[in-house]
Amino acid sequence: MKSLLTVITIFSFLPVISQTVKTLAIKGLNGPNGFAINKDGQLFIANESGKQVVKIINDSTTEVVLTSDSPDGLTFDDAGNLYVSNFYSGIILKMSAGSVDTIARALNKPSDIKCDDKGNLFVSEYEAGNIKKISKEGKITQITSGLKLPFGLAFDNKGNLYVASNNAGVIYQIDAKCSVNVFARIKGTLSYLAFSKRTGTLYATCFTCHNIYAIDSRGSEKVLAGNGVAGDKDGPLKDAQFKDPNSIAISPDGSLYISEFSENRVRKITGLEN
Repeated sequence: MKSLLTVITIFSFLPVISQTVKTLAIKGLNGPNGFAINKDGQLFIANESGKQVVKIINDSTTEVVLTSDSPDGLTFDDAGNLYVSNFYSGIILKMSAGSVDTIARALNKPSDIKCDDKGNLFVSEYEAGNIKKISKEGKITQITSGLKLPFGLAFDNKGNLYVASNNAGVIYQIDAKCSVNVFARIKGTLSYLAFSKRTGTLYATCFTCHNIYAIDSRGSEKVLAGNGVAGDKDGPLKDAQFKDPNSIAISPDGSLYISEFSENRVRKITGLEN
């Protein structure tokens, strides 16, 4: 009995991890779109309207790292190089050791961009309905077509690529053989995706539902955060309010960052234990 009481006493003093939404005090955002997080855990944001990519320091201070006409999607490769898709000019930029080069041109409204574990880039062509692959050598190939306004991208642990349809309310899954299947259905306008390698959970932002969704490995979805009403309320996940949630990214500690394009702000969900 004494040992049982000791165990109970110990657990009673363990910290309770609170899952909450909070608004970060980041100034100077202008149309925040795509996110990327480097190996040091620093958040980078594509300021599409501001025509800049900025680095966020300590969840508050912005530092401009490059300028371009319409930065949309961001991704890092294993070497720490940053890639930027530009929606209106149709180009892909690569920033390496402070030098910025154009590695692809004439893409049709490239929205998001992601790097696989082999260093290949994958780009969603929004209006054309295509997904294109850019190899490490710079060769561009089309891996699929006919998708409805493909937008956000994410890779899982098995190398499957997930694609959020901006207006069809579906998330596609593309396997290594380039076979396309509908993985999940969410009513509303979907934006970006993020995949947790720790838990196998896929996260999606719904621009018109004002909610953040979590999707399991079977494609079953549930509302993770938000009450469906547009607003700026922080606090517990189910009570919190978002307005036009856009990009989403997972930090090394499992927190989620979410941008709100129209409000020029970033929200953070903590305590998920990913």
